[in-house]
Amino acid sequence: MWNWKPFFDDESISAFCDLDQIVDTEADDDGLYASPDCYRPLPLRFGVFLSIVLKKKDDMARYLEERKARSLPLKGYKSYRYSLCLAEIDARTMRCRVLPAGDYDSKDRELGDSCIVTDITPPILPGITDEWKPIRSKRSHPMVRALAKMFFPKE
Repeated sequence: MWNWKPFFDDESISAFCDLDQIVDTEADDDGLYASPDCYRPLPLRFGVFLSIVLKKKDDMARYLEERKARSLPLKGYKSYRYSLCLAEIDARTMRCRVLPAGDYDSKDRELGDSCIVTDITPPILPGITDEWKPIRSKRSHPMVRALAKMFFPKE
């Protein structure tokens, strides 16, 4: 079950994370990953699920155009509400990447695979990328910095 907590809001997006679903993204020596139910310290590299809501109609229209340009299905996207992503943070290097997962409608039904993190110009979410990038960089989206601050408040 999702337990969404708001952690970022500006004129373009609202972002929520599920602090109950933090996952270890590095396998142990046996090739196993710790589950979210495993009570251990925060792994050095971990993932947290995000939901990102686009607020601007222009951004929403550009996202739908990007889906169309990529020949991705548009069925049901008239009721598109948010994109589910996995933000992966490496605490050793203070780098982050955001991996898109799926798009959902206003009734939380999955519409299809997400492509919200794209390399179109200008980007829909500038500073949010699926490649490892420094969290503290001025080029990183403020959402990324806000997410890291939740886990590393003193840094």
